[in-house]
This record gives sequence, C-alpha cells and structure tokens, in this order.
Amino acid sequence: MRKRNHVIPLRLNAKELRYLEEQVQKSGLSREEYMRTLILGGEVRAKPCGHHADLLRKIAGLCNNANQLAHVANASGAANRESIQKMQRIARETWQIVKEEW
Repeated sequence: MRKRNHVIPLRLNAKELRYLEEQVQKSGLSREEYMRTLILGGEVRAKPCGHHADLLRKIAGLCNNANQLAHVANASGAANRESIQKMQRIARETWQIVKEEW
C-alpha cells in the first residue's frame, strides 16, 4: 500500500456526520476508504445482505438443472413436452425465489 502523508481536516455538522456514518455502514468500508472511493470518482454500493449468497447458490442450482435438460434436448435433437415443462417449472421456481428473498 502506498503511503498517505497528507491529512485533510473536515468539519461536519451533526446531520452531515450522521449521514456519512450511515453511508459508511451500508457500504461496509472504513470511513477513510469510503471517502477515498468517492474522491476518485468510484461508485460506492451497499454491501450485499447476508441472504444474497444463499439466493445465488439456489439460483445456480436451478440453472444447472436447466442446463442439463438443454443438453439432453440437444443430444436427442428435440425437446419433449416433459423437458419443456421442467424448464418452465425451473424458471417459475427461480423467479419465485428471487421475489421472496431479494
């Protein structure tokens, strides 16, 4: 990490400080890193909620199932009605999980 030798004092009123602390908390960054990111023109986003990793894992599993069905359809040269219905079910389940847990 490069040295940072310059200190810039900054005065804030109570409302500004509260807002800064809220944004820092949402981002998951330190106060200094948050401000450096903004100064350099970066975009600061809120850190993902705890349930995001589980949601992504579930969706990846459903997509894997859909991919397996697609491989079978490609190998046989056609998708049968049962495969199409399974794909539709997987799409509905995926959408339902996103709506409930997002």
